[in-house]
Amino acid sequence: MRAGNRLIGMLVAATLVMACLPASNAAAEPGTSVDIPFAGDTAALAGINDELDAAATRVLEIETEASALRAENAALVERLAVTGDRIRTQREELDVAEERLAEAQANYEARIVVVYKRGSVDPFSLLFSAESIGDLFARASLLSRIAEEDSRVVADLNLAAADARYQAAALDDLKAQDIELRGAQQSRLTALDQMLAEQERLIAELTEEAQQALLSARKQDAETHERWKNSSVPNGSSIARAEALVLPDRIFICSAYMPRTYRTTGTAFSAVCSWYGNEFDGRPTASGQIFNEDDFTCASRTLPFGTVLALTRGEKRIIVVVNDRGPFIAGRDLDLSKAAAAALGFSGVSTVQAEVVIPNDNG
Repeated sequence: MRAGNRLIGMLVAATLVMACLPASNAAAEPGTSVDIPFAGDTAALAGINDELDAAATRVLEIETEASALRAENAALVERLAVTGDRIRTQREELDVAEERLAEAQANYEARIVVVYKRGSVDPFSLLFSAESIGDLFARASLLSRIAEEDSRVVADLNLAAADARYQAAALDDLKAQDIELRGAQQSRLTALDQMLAEQERLIAELTEEAQQALLSARKQDAETHERWKNSSVPNGSSIARAEALVLPDRIFICSAYMPRTYRTTGTAFSAVCSWYGNEFDGRPTASGQIFNEDDFTCASRTLPFGTVLALTRGEKRIIVVVNDRGPFIAGRDLDLSKAAAAALGFSGVSTVQAEVVIPNDNG
């Protein structure tokens, strides 16, 4: 039982040890202060000796799980806010498209009335009945203008209808995203409520030692969140790039404030990646760091904050750090910052090879 508790305690402490790990060993760009709590240094956990009973272990385990749910909820709040803004903008676009369609329909109907009042005209008879060459050219010009006007009216109507359909479909897609995001948020809030209710029952059984451990865990979590917030790169700052070495001999591109040498952890996977930026720029991420679309960062649903990933797509290689939660669309593994996706050469969704690396203390 003690060995099992020790293992659980090590897993729980993984989220807390980030605050104690060394920050970047690379010089930051002048004026840029970045102190990221990197994750992944398992050696820092080797000396943990868990003497807590089962109730205390479960309380700390719940604290870690609840912290993860709060982080996901923070990410969902930002995504819902952006989606809400997009829905409002899209409704305005649809209103404009529908106004254009109504105008095009009115023009088309007016043109139909004119043609009806004129009656059917045989263009060949009209031309051949011309009494002179000048009259022929005049009639030909008139027919040409009529044909052009009819063609323009029909084209305007078709374009307006197509645009209205597109804007309506885009609005429906955004509404569907909003519903999906709200469902994901509700499931996490429900799970969080259940966890906290269980934790509250267990806290009554805690020894003074265990209560102090819980307070320490919460303090470390708050300090780590504050450290992430303080590590934010001001929006609009110029973020220089540099070469980084993944031992023994692979070269990647990273933000210049990041460490320049890494060692592999042996964990690699293929990731379906999307990207985000624009409206998210300047908003807080789930870690507490302010999102900067020009930095090399990413969001993951499962990887701890501070996890460093070496990403490869074809001949392009970059280093990113996990600072947010997401993506929340099924089938996607990572949400890259706008700059990271551009550096890898894609603007939609792409499969990327990812490897977990950690800063090399001797680099």
